[in-house]
Amino acid sequence: MAKSSSSGKNKNASSLGVKGPQYNRQTGQWENTDKLGAMMQRRSVQGYRVAEDVKSKNLNSSAKKEKPLHHQFLTTIAIDIYDFAKSKGASGKGALLVLAQASLESGYGVSAIKNDDYNLFGVMGKPSKRSTTHGTVKDYSNLGGYQAALTDYFNKINKNWSYFSVLITKDTITADDIDKAFNTGKYYPTEKERHGGKYTYNADKDSAGKNHYGEHLLNQIGDFKKRFNKSLDYQLEVNKERLKEINTLLTNNSLLFTDPGKTKLEDEKRILISQNDKFNSISNEIN
Repeated sequence: MAKSSSSGKNKNASSLGVKGPQYNRQTGQWENTDKLGAMMQRRSVQGYRVAEDVKSKNLNSSAKKEKPLHHQFLTTIAIDIYDFAKSKGASGKGALLVLAQASLESGYGVSAIKNDDYNLFGVMGKPSKRSTTHGTVKDYSNLGGYQAALTDYFNKINKNWSYFSVLITKDTITADDIDKAFNTGKYYPTEKERHGGKYTYNADKDSAGKNHYGEHLLNQIGDFKKRFNKSLDYQLEVNKERLKEINTLLTNNSLLFTDPGKTKLEDEKRILISQNDKFNSISNEIN
């Protein structure tokens, strides 16, 4: 019985690439006595590789479903803009207005993401030259980054378009409200008023010399909202599938994982859960 049991254990160890205890006649010593430790070390490596393989397969599987247009902007920069607008007292509709303007003025952040220029709203802040891989550019402040761009944007709003700060707190917004806030449309100031410090947001004019910024931006809110919802839903589904894989690995193979494999999966799980909570919260607020 003992011999058979030992043979079975050695067979299991061998299947993991680990030899069982063996007596070395030349040295008079037993070798490979820490069979369990060796097996667990081997299993830990295997388990970590399984986790990475599953993650790779999951990402490849998700890639088969077409990623929404401007997905990177909508799930990264847009989230920062949303949080910043909310911190300024914006309602869900008001935050959408700020996001719509950023998407309209920056082309959904295409240039910002590619060149790291941060020009999201078509307004200039205090210039600060800095070097990038594509040359020297003007930054929004010495701090740089999207937070600096947002800070300068809201500083200009408070100084030049104070009604906009009130408008974004409302739940109902019209094209006329937007024109009134930015001195566009029928509120476009005369040359004398502009020289007197009545600033207007830059807006394209039609052949009759009139601009329709409020109308364009209001339409952009609808377009942005559809794209935003689509990207949030897409990422939520990708995250949910990945969480299923992680939970399966942690539950069914708990003994196979030691640091860093298990820790890495648990950290990823926490990040995904936090992101899902955030995206669900935003989705509920804007819909």
